[in-house]
Amino acid sequence: MTANVKKPDTGRRTGLAASLRLMLLALPVWMTSPLPVQAAGNGAQVPSIADLFDEDGVQMMYPSAAGSQFRLGARDPAQTAGFEIERHTAVRAGKEGGLPFWNLPSFALNYASGGAGLSSRLHVYASAARQRYSWKTQHGFLASPADFTNQEMTIYLRVHQISDPARAQISLKIRGGRHSDKTPDAASCVMLTLSPSAHGSVARFGKELQHPLYDYVKLRALSQATLRENVWIGLKLVSWNDLHDATRVLHRLYLDTDPFQADSGVPNNNWQLYSEYTDIAGVSTGRYRTLVNWGGNVATFRMDGFHDVDFAYPSVREIVVPQ
Repeated sequence: MTANVKKPDTGRRTGLAASLRLMLLALPVWMTSPLPVQAAGNGAQVPSIADLFDEDGVQMMYPSAAGSQFRLGARDPAQTAGFEIERHTAVRAGKEGGLPFWNLPSFALNYASGGAGLSSRLHVYASAARQRYSWKTQHGFLASPADFTNQEMTIYLRVHQISDPARAQISLKIRGGRHSDKTPDAASCVMLTLSPSAHGSVARFGKELQHPLYDYVKLRALSQATLRENVWIGLKLVSWNDLHDATRVLHRLYLDTDPFQADSGVPNNNWQLYSEYTDIAGVSTGRYRTLVNWGGNVATFRMDGFHDVDFAYPSVREIVVPQ
């Protein structure tokens, strides 16, 4: 599955130019990125607009690399290959100004770890390959070499009616596989999470190698941003294997709390680093000491404790690893 990369359409150029100016003001976000460049008329080297934004106008923290790519764009999520709505819950299309989005109701769930609540999940698959391995047997991947490894995943969400403050959480889950009581080792994943301020742990790193046994590490939130009802927020998880130290994998969560221009729906791209975690081989997160450095066939956007959620522009893609 590969991305069809094109320059953003002309109807969005004005908004993208504004987004580029904002991005340049936040240059430290890019300083560790090996940005692709093109020659300007005066001989200076400047990033190409097409290299900095995807077709939805969303800023890319790191350039795309050869490998699996997925971007929903304007397609119907219920009819798009490589994208799955858990339990095939029916979604409803919506639009505000120039912003198209989808509304996803939650379903009632008895959690495998105990208790009941409301949940919804969106899955992106790197390929149609069948999962063959688990965290105990992985070959650098769980299904095939096309699995998502060094990756950037993005989504814009708006949650409605917090039904369970103790469980209310958005989880961006990566590098994993299927979740089943029959094959618990297949889960093999890690995640970064965001919760409302009432939760008590607004930012966490999670590891679930055996389903449904989670380790959570509370992280320091680097800003006052929080998850609120009826308010759009952008979430972007970036994860890569350290090129200079094979015992480390770096994970970062970026948020955009003012994500869209009201009239056009063009992303503002006010991304700010919110939390980060370095997974290190042999360092315990609770029950696990295994470094999760393999590729996974599935990346999951999971929302717990809300009546329903709106979502827009989900994407997952392989990235060039920062130097």
